Amino acid sequence: MKISIVETGKVVFENAVPAETFFSRLRGLMGVKGLGRGECLVISPCSSIHTFFMKFDIDVVFLGKDLRVLRIEKRIKPGKMVMPIKGARYVVESDSRWDSLKEIHEGNILEFIKD
Repeated sequence: MKISIVETGKVVFENAVPAETFFSRLRGLMGVKGLGRGECLVISPCSSIHTFFMKFDIDVVFLGKDLRVLRIEKRIKPGKMVMPIKGARYVVESDSRWDSLKEIHEGNILEFIKD
């Protein structure tokens, strides 16, 4: 699927991979060497994350059930935790190397576009 910003119509992720099962959420990006430009992982349901056993820094967007951006965390290093964000239902994780979140701001509403 793709992810765009509703207010601008800008597609910010061309290849968003959902992680909706227990095992796909548990695995997340562990063992992955990195993500390409325009790629991200969408974890749901999810309100907190960790980067234990990861190999690269990530940028993260926490979204409410209405897909409104509640919080943005950038350059989270491996071995860290982000405690639960009140109201978060989705987490979008991307590789920090690409600065994919530069056009996303708290309060924006995102849209998931099925391919």
